[in-house]
Amino acid sequence: MSLLSGLRVIDLTGDSGRFATKLLTEFGADVIRVTDEGSSGQSMKAENGGVLDWWYDGGKDLHVIDLRTEAGREEYRALAMEADLIIETTNPGDLAAMGIDHSDLMAENPRLIQVSITPFGRTGPRADWVGSDLTAAALGGFLSVGGLPDKPLNVWGRQTYNYAGFMALLCALSGLFRVRREGVGRHYDLSIHETVSGSVENILMQWLFDDVLPLPKIAARQGALHWLRAYDLAPCRNGHMMITLTPTPDHAFQMMVDEGFEEGHEWLGYDVEELLEQIDDAMDTMRNWVQTHDAMDLWSRAQEQHVAIGAVHEIGEACSSPQFEHRNFFSQNQTSSVRQPGRLVRFSRTPASPLKPPPGSETGIKAIIDRWSQVEQLDVNESFEESEASLPLKGLRVLDLTWVLAGPFATRMLADLGADVIRVQNEEHSTLVNRPDYPYYFVWGRGKRSATLDMKHPEALKTIRKLIENCDVLIENYSAGVLDAWGLDWETVKAWNPRLIYVSMSGCGHDGPWSHVISYAPTIHAICGITHLTNFADRGDVGPGFSLNDHLAGFAAATSTMAALLERDTSGLGQHIDMAQLEVGTYSIGPAALNYLSNDVAAQPNGNRDGLQDHVPNEVYRSLDGYVAITASNDDQWKNLCLLLESDLLEPLLSEEERQHHREEIDQVIADWVSGRDSVAVVELLQSLRIPAGMVQNAGDLVREDPQLSARGFWRDVEHPIFGKRVVDTFPSLINGVRPPTNLLSPSYLGEHNFEVWPELADMEMDEVAEGIGDGLFS
Repeated sequence: MSLLSGLRVIDLTGDSGRFATKLLTEFGADVIRVTDEGSSGQSMKAENGGVLDWWYDGGKDLHVIDLRTEAGREEYRALAMEADLIIETTNPGDLAAMGIDHSDLMAENPRLIQVSITPFGRTGPRADWVGSDLTAAALGGFLSVGGLPDKPLNVWGRQTYNYAGFMALLCALSGLFRVRREGVGRHYDLSIHETVSGSVENILMQWLFDDVLPLPKIAARQGALHWLRAYDLAPCRNGHMMITLTPTPDHAFQMMVDEGFEEGHEWLGYDVEELLEQIDDAMDTMRNWVQTHDAMDLWSRAQEQHVAIGAVHEIGEACSSPQFEHRNFFSQNQTSSVRQPGRLVRFSRTPASPLKPPPGSETGIKAIIDRWSQVEQLDVNESFEESEASLPLKGLRVLDLTWVLAGPFATRMLADLGADVIRVQNEEHSTLVNRPDYPYYFVWGRGKRSATLDMKHPEALKTIRKLIENCDVLIENYSAGVLDAWGLDWETVKAWNPRLIYVSMSGCGHDGPWSHVISYAPTIHAICGITHLTNFADRGDVGPGFSLNDHLAGFAAATSTMAALLERDTSGLGQHIDMAQLEVGTYSIGPAALNYLSNDVAAQPNGNRDGLQDHVPNEVYRSLDGYVAITASNDDQWKNLCLLLESDLLEPLLSEEERQHHREEIDQVIADWVSGRDSVAVVELLQSLRIPAGMVQNAGDLVREDPQLSARGFWRDVEHPIFGKRVVDTFPSLINGVRPPTNLLSPSYLGEHNFEVWPELADMEMDEVAEGIGDGLFS
């Protein structure tokens, strides 16, 4: 049995939603792609379909329906009567106008979950705006920190659509989790704009906490240089290196000294927090050191010394990783030469479904309904009433053993959906961003109870065992082997709680030659292929401007957890999810890996060009007061753009392939037109003609000037015990038309909930907790 066996899914998605249904297929769901369109994207050599078809649609069935006809709508209704889930990306109002929206279908199928993915949500003043990956990156904040000061740059691989796909999957699986308990379906109105705006590591933190942080209020666009200035790209003798002095500066400086590099002497003895006060000078020392070395050789030797630098890998080098080979990360279709990343994460009991090709022919409606009607249906609870108290994950308990961003982001999303998340930390190791008095902790750690425990204490293992026995999920993102050393390895913990979902989020996975690699998101970007591809054609030192892969890993952990919980409903058993954040990174650029492994075509950095379909135009242009992103993803949008610009150099009848041959001339005409105009005026005019366009917005624009976010109630005021009155973002979807209440619980000190957590879940008396605090157990 696969993870989601028996789950029946209608896939009514375009480019912005195909990633969600791809993951559902990989997890074992029976997905029917409903479309009246053919293949899209670059063709495979002697294979069925194109690169994008293989990546997004492998393993799905296809049924062609023309929803403009009554016969087509009747077929859709017939499918929906048997389905558990619909994921769709139609324009707001289109399904309702045809009488086939969620509210129309619920009468015949009251358990139905529908997730509607739109650029801006179904409500609000910009609900009818159109979008692209590039415009979503511009409007949502990616481009405010991505690129160079005068050249905004998007991350390669349509990452805003990956974000949306992950979030749609989380909505879908959490909805199904609730359906199995209450029997009533839900509708999720998911906004890509909100999903992106709330998931750009540092931009909101810097804007909202500028009175607390020694950082610019507006996060800078500064190439690869991280907002802490402790991570950057530097040239080596050949290639580039992601450099950092964290987590233990002395390891790097001692390595320099041992090689005879004298500049390292003056920095020995500093800890990370001391070093941050002189970080620019210390990083210059690192830059001077690496420039004399071969990138790959130095990276290999440095990791042996636990120095978390990372050589920038091109896609071919990334795909040749011995770690991927050891962990069987790539799969090959049994009937073809197509190879690609075969799974997002590794499940201990329910491995990913075998790689299958995209549908080569249509499956008839009768065959689908006959198959689906054999699946056991859920009982419907007719007395159930929707209320705020029935958040999808109400009643789920999560033990959070995470730190920094990837893990806390995963558990924050679960808390946003109603889970009781208990974050257990140790005072000694909770430094800087891992403490409640630092805004980073509040931004990414909200919604959780805080308990402390020193795992070196003789009573710690016995104490945490009781907590684990009362939890549904354990999530940790320490380096491989840390929890094993604590006595919390999977085999031990499974014996305590056989129903536990145990999620490991290590850098490169828990086995293999790179399992020891020390990594942060910038390290992963470098070695997984993202950094190389996220560059202008003439540079190699830009890369993502924030910790993208921490967010991707958080999404992957949250969605995988929910899939495993749904499987547990059937089997009664938990399992171990071994996530390698390195694998998540390469998976996020899966089409590049697939094209290299199957076609021997290595993707190259090329600025803001769409590396998957190469739409023209798809670029960022300077305006009078900033920058504007513009895409023409189809011929109608191109024709409207030509009519607006009225240039003799633009020909409305040019095909996309012809436009690709005239890219420079097209970009120049658009750049000249935009340069004399205000950003908002340009965008509003283009959007009125249904042309995807968006201003490059920073955090201030999002919080103060974005009418869509305000109208949909995305921001919420909160009174924090340390920081006072603040604004926070909320979950990026409406549920049945209502913004779910955000759990804004945030501790003012570590262990604030010790006197709740340990008596409630570890069967301790209050005086025992007090004694534990005194003797260092709860410290």
